[in-house]
Amino acid sequence: MRLLITIAIMVVSEILLWFIFSVVAKFYYKKTEIDLESLFKGCLERLFLALFLYNDLPHALTVFSALKIATRLKHEERQGETQRFNNYYLIGNLISVSMSLFYLYLWNHASDIDAALERLFSR
Repeated sequence: MRLLITIAIMVVSEILLWFIFSVVAKFYYKKTEIDLESLFKGCLERLFLALFLYNDLPHALTVFSALKIATRLKHEERQGETQRFNNYYLIGNLISVSMSLFYLYLWNHASDIDAALERLFSR
């Protein structure tokens, strides 16, 4: 049951994040289409971080940060758009790390959540 609860909450969270990121992209980039490639990359980032943090490998945060910086260094834009992209980039990274930590918390406390749901529905 623990695994099912965790997976269900993660799937719902990812769907909500896809919506949030598409709204943020519209705000920062005035994009009207959803960039599925970026959304899937974000999902993989969060999965990567959650798995490594669950296995007590916090060094994954350092690797993640180094990879993100390396990809950012190759990004070229006009000066006016650089600040907007940096804000968008920072928001995305903070959300990814925060959600990974949430998934880790969820996994570690899934039995408590299961017990609370059982008490709630047994009334």
